[in-house]
Amino acid sequence: MRSFLKDSVPFILFFFTQCLLILGIVQLYLYIIGSTLSWDVAAYLLILPLFCLILFLGFRFNKYKEYYTILSGEEPINEMPDAPNQLLQIVKRQQELQTNIYANELEKLKQQKQMEFNFIQQWVHQMKTPVSVMHLTMQKEKLNLTEEFYQSMQEELERMQQGLDLALYQSRLQKFDRDFHVQRVSLKEMVKDVIQDFKSSFIRNQVFPVLSIDDSIEIATDKKWFRFVISQILTNAIKYSKEDSDKIYFTSEVSFGRSMLKVSDTGYGIPPQDIARVFDPFFTGLNGRKYRESTGMGLYLSKEICDALDHDLSITSEVDKGTTVSINFRQ
Repeated sequence: MRSFLKDSVPFILFFFTQCLLILGIVQLYLYIIGSTLSWDVAAYLLILPLFCLILFLGFRFNKYKEYYTILSGEEPINEMPDAPNQLLQIVKRQQELQTNIYANELEKLKQQKQMEFNFIQQWVHQMKTPVSVMHLTMQKEKLNLTEEFYQSMQEELERMQQGLDLALYQSRLQKFDRDFHVQRVSLKEMVKDVIQDFKSSFIRNQVFPVLSIDDSIEIATDKKWFRFVISQILTNAIKYSKEDSDKIYFTSEVSFGRSMLKVSDTGYGIPPQDIARVFDPFFTGLNGRKYRESTGMGLYLSKEICDALDHDLSITSEVDKGTTVSINFRQ
């Protein structure tokens, strides 16, 4: 009603202006013939048109009520109501044309996105095969290779494998709701499995894990997705360890019925100006540019996955002292 009255203000003002103009003409005519306009006649000349105006506005509001009620709401509408006049019919027709155009464009984008998703999935799986073959070949020819060459090739193969995993999980994250299964798992056993996968990296970088996780702690999570999160945290801990850093600590805490996993290193640490942006996509920060190449996507994906799994991922760090990544399991 308020919106309708606002729209009707110019019309109402025009109506009263015309009424006053007519009364002025009547008064002028009576003055010329030597008579005057009585107050009761003037009131009658105003009340009768005013009554007709109220009837007209009531009829007009009833006609446009559906438009004002639906369009003034906060919720989006799927279809415009029937247009009460030609102007709104034109507006409705244009709105339907625009909706169809946007719907077609959206469908094309969805198809294009699906094609990209399928391509990345297929490409990653195709690339995993030659990487595995290269790894097996390296193992087979280990005795014929120098130790330095063997370690260098192992490191490059691991970096390639980690890059493929990053691309694979980044594409899968778009359809996370279709690709996760929550179950209760032992936190210690899961961390041990990931550490086993990084055994050669630990040896090559002369950094070793210290595991202090309570055997009784079980968490509700998706095993596959959470392994990826731990792998990314561990990759960063190893990557940014200093020459005198020799330990990465895995500890657990339980408080108020909630479990927490902490992964702490004694590496370079994260500068204060970068700590607030470490979860931003493609943000490499000072360490990523200064020490080793970085995509800036590992922590971003880890944060997105933890949020989807209802885990709270946070980071604290001091320059030249190390970094601690904490995962709080809310269940």
